[in-house]
Order: sequence, then structure tokens, then C-alpha cells
Amino acid sequence: MGTAATMVLPLDREVRQFAPRFPGADFTVQDLIEHTSGLPRLHVGMGLVPFRDPYLPTIGAPLDPDSIVRSGDRGQFAYSNLGYALLGELLDDVDGNWFRTVRKQVLEPAGITTATTAPLETARVVPRRLGRPVKPWTMTGSPYAAAGGVWSTFEDLCRYADWALGDLDDPARTVAWQRRDATIWINGQVRAAGAAIVSAGGVTAVVHALAQRLFTPDRIASAVIERELAGRGERRR
Repeated sequence: MGTAATMVLPLDREVRQFAPRFPGADFTVQDLIEHTSGLPRLHVGMGLVPFRDPYLPTIGAPLDPDSIVRSGDRGQFAYSNLGYALLGELLDDVDGNWFRTVRKQVLEPAGITTATTAPLETARVVPRRLGRPVKPWTMTGSPYAAAGGVWSTFEDLCRYADWALGDLDDPARTVAWQRRDATIWINGQVRAAGAAIVSAGGVTAVVHALAQRLFTPDRIASAVIERELAGRGERRR
């Protein structure tokens, strides 16, 4: 989503300047992409409640302009699904359909063919707890689908990693990734499913995990990279 938005939207303009229906959007498209807009993770009244699907009430309804209100300081990193839901609506405005834009700008160049926002139930792999399947949150048809409602296969997740990291001279490919020293990564989690792509020291690890704690994929990816780098050091001796 961040890459597609970078290629289509005016990065340095305040959102309210070209989308006046969001008068509270006193931040740029770049802020949305980099999670520095100051928007909260979810809009007010949509907090996570045990045993309740937080996205179900948003199905079929556009974002309420009154929900686009900063809760933090602009310029400071704070992960925001609301920000990416807003990006999706802006792409709808400019290009007709946010997922079609993502397909054109990212999925097709990366060779990804399985991605969808509306998978068949028989095609989904879902986590299980105490022997029972954990029903995924309902994001199809919600503005929040742009923030975490794309389904795909692990093989295509690997294809995305290869494409995004295959040309680091093109900053748009990893514009939404995080960086620390020589490490670059992207991660995400929706209910009981999570994924992470981490690259450091010339080694890239792609991990998808079900029914695990938050950031489990990140920890696994880091451990894989550390083991590989340690093995390389041993082989040089």
C-alpha cells in the first residue's frame, strides 16, 4: 500500500488540501505512509474488545471525516491502521480502486498472483486454539481492508520480499519499511496471524505464524538471521 501510494499520490501535500472532506487531515500523504501522521491505530470508538470483531461495524461504510483526528504528535512514528485506511480512500479518489492500484504498482511487478481481499473460505488457512478454528476478523468491504485485509500465499509473500529488496536503489519499494542501523524490516499482524520480512547482513528471513504472540514472526526471523550469520562466521574460520 505504501509503495502504491508513493507512486500515485502527491506525497508532500496535506491531505485536506486535495481531499477537503477530511478537514482534520493536517498532515501529508508521506506522513500517512510512514506512520507519522499522529493518527491513532483505530478510530475513536473502535477499540479492541475481547471476543468482538472490531472491523465488522465498518463494513460497507466510508471513513467518517470526524474520525480523522490526530491523537499524537505529527512527525513521531506511531503505527496507524486508520492512516492506511485513509490512504486506501485517497487511492480510490485518485485511481478508482485502491486494490487495483496496488495490483498494478506492486503485485504484478512482483509476480504475485494469489493476492485477494475476498478469499474463499475453503482457500483460507486459519489458526486454531484449543482445537477450534479462530475466525478471522471481517475486513472485506471495510476501509480498513487497505490496512491489513489482503490475503495471499506464503510463496507470494516470499516473492514480495524478493521484489521489494531486489532494487534498494528504488526507495519506493521499501518506503513503508522500518530501518535500524543495517537492518530493514516490515511486519504486520491481524488477530492471530502475523508475518515479518527482516533483512540484515545480506540475509533475508520471511516468516508467517499462526496463533502466536505479537511479534513472534519478528523474533523467529531475527533468530534465523543470527543463526545464518553465525554459521557463515564459523565457515570462514
